[in-house]
Amino acid sequence: MPPIHSDALVLRTFKLGETSKIVVLLTRERGKLRAVAKGARGPKPRYQSALETLSEVRVDLYGRQETELYRMGGCELIRSAFPGQAAASDCAFVLSYFAELIESFALEDAAEDAVYRLAVAVLRAAEEGVELAVLSRYLEAWLLKLHGLYPPVNRCVTCIQPLPAGPLRYHRGAGAFRCERCGPVSGPVLPMATRELLVEIFKQPPATMRAAALPAASPLESFHQELIVSHLERDLRSYRVLKDVLRGAQA
Repeated sequence: MPPIHSDALVLRTFKLGETSKIVVLLTRERGKLRAVAKGARGPKPRYQSALETLSEVRVDLYGRQETELYRMGGCELIRSAFPGQAAASDCAFVLSYFAELIESFALEDAAEDAVYRLAVAVLRAAEEGVELAVLSRYLEAWLLKLHGLYPPVNRCVTCIQPLPAGPLRYHRGAGAFRCERCGPVSGPVLPMATRELLVEIFKQPPATMRAAALPAASPLESFHQELIVSHLERDLRSYRVLKDVLRGAQA
């Protein structure tokens, strides 16, 4: 089979033997793939810093289609994630959360150009200094939406009529928002400012998100985590670590 030439994001690496790594990649051409990077470890690693988490690279992969492990040939670093900022602890932990979140939603060996473009756009926005907490909610919302998991924010699940202005009332039993006329709800109620932010998230690129949106984004954190855990049937380790780090910083 001809080699795969693709731009890719490095989602995760782990050790293999004495000198190699297994690399989990989100490729533009083929979605999520795993590859063996021989010689990636040791005193003179073959790929140097190209395999850092969420680095954007251009790779050559060899192997039969739908194989579990490809072999990595060339790997050219296009752009490091958070250049100049990744050493900061909060950036590093958010970076890990982004990577695990993307990996958990990305499809195996199936191109998802929208997911790839989303991930790159969020990383560019982070590099430009957009508030990381707002970008976290942005990435969560879009990954859920692209996989058909975000409830529509404009229609009531019960009467199918447009939702009136005001807070969004989530009904867990239906997995959607419900208007007040149709009865009580069993889930969170998102304030009007949060509803307006959601509309902006689904219309605007991440680079336009403002730091002033942070209070409106705050209620989305637990709501999004509820949707994510329900879909994945597990929570994300990197999210737990990030929360512990942030609590420690505030103590």
